[in-house]
Amino acid sequence: SSGINAEYGDLPKMLHQKRYIVPFVILMFPVVLVFALVRHAISFLFRALKPKNYPPVLRTPPESFACLSDLGYDFTPHYIELSGGNLHLPRVHYVDEGPPDSDRVILCIHGEPTWSFLYRFMIKELSHRGYRVIALDFIGFGKSDKYSSVDMYTHDLHTLTLKLFIEHLKLSNITLVVHDWGGPVGLSVVKEVPQLIESLCILNTVLPCRDDTALKHIVNLFHFICWSAAIFVCQTHLPLGTLLGYEGVDGATSKGYTAPFPNYRYKAGVARWPQLVPMLPCGNRRIIEDMRATKRFLRTWKKPVLMMFCNDGISGKGASKELFKSLFPHGVDIPITGGGSLLPEFKGEELAQHLCRFLNDNKKKK
Repeated sequence: SSGINAEYGDLPKMLHQKRYIVPFVILMFPVVLVFALVRHAISFLFRALKPKNYPPVLRTPPESFACLSDLGYDFTPHYIELSGGNLHLPRVHYVDEGPPDSDRVILCIHGEPTWSFLYRFMIKELSHRGYRVIALDFIGFGKSDKYSSVDMYTHDLHTLTLKLFIEHLKLSNITLVVHDWGGPVGLSVVKEVPQLIESLCILNTVLPCRDDTALKHIVNLFHFICWSAAIFVCQTHLPLGTLLGYEGVDGATSKGYTAPFPNYRYKAGVARWPQLVPMLPCGNRRIIEDMRATKRFLRTWKKPVLMMFCNDGISGKGASKELFKSLFPHGVDIPITGGGSLLPEFKGEELAQHLCRFLNDNKKKK
């Protein structure tokens, strides 16, 4: 359907012409101003109405996930509690399928507002082919515990969680799969533990920093900016089911994605994550510098890289994909027809098959 084959509906063709970008951005300023006013009004109303005493860490009730087996997510849950120095993190959930003694580990990193549920088709296909496939839920997502305050979510929290997770499970020889907002987190961690990463698989993601957020790239980041704008207005009251419908997700499947969030209190992580990705030059300087450092490191990366972007959506045609092709001139680029921004949802089996061939080819070269 057209909903599946486009990242955010059909943009007017004029937006793809450079001479229209400046007028488009200028016209968007009053719209953003109205959004900001509405957002502050909504925030004031909800702060006045919501109860003040609720726990700092929430755990989604198990019954919220009762329907998942019918949607293909029937994996055994695993839980760990991670600690780093004096910091003790909430409980983290992950899926661990396939032979535990496999010499190849595929670690899947989700984005926003998805969780390990996104990778269910890839997990089944890859584990059936003999790979050990692991997909964690970041804190605030999926079956992992959730901070109720948006202020608890930081870029450092997500990168630390992933790094501690890899170390705790003693993972090595990892093929790291990153998608969407999980790209900036996963690729940032690569530079911290490069000896543990054997290859990269990059799906419809971005690696933002000042060099990549110039005005001429606004259209190429349209999907991410639209999502950020929606969260900017709605905050934790974001209608996830409705927005996922615009991505082509049907009603039944949408319940799987929204299962971790029985009410607005559980959505603090969803509301916060887009603010941690500096799409514009006014972003968080510390995160921007980390993204720059990540990009500098990845320019030195000589290990295998597979890039799979949808070829009919904005991120598959714009600056995001071109950036990764410039970072990894030795990488394998496989355009995917259809799938929109949620590639693993609509093209999971195809992605898994391409990844298997890629890994087998590289194994033969050794």
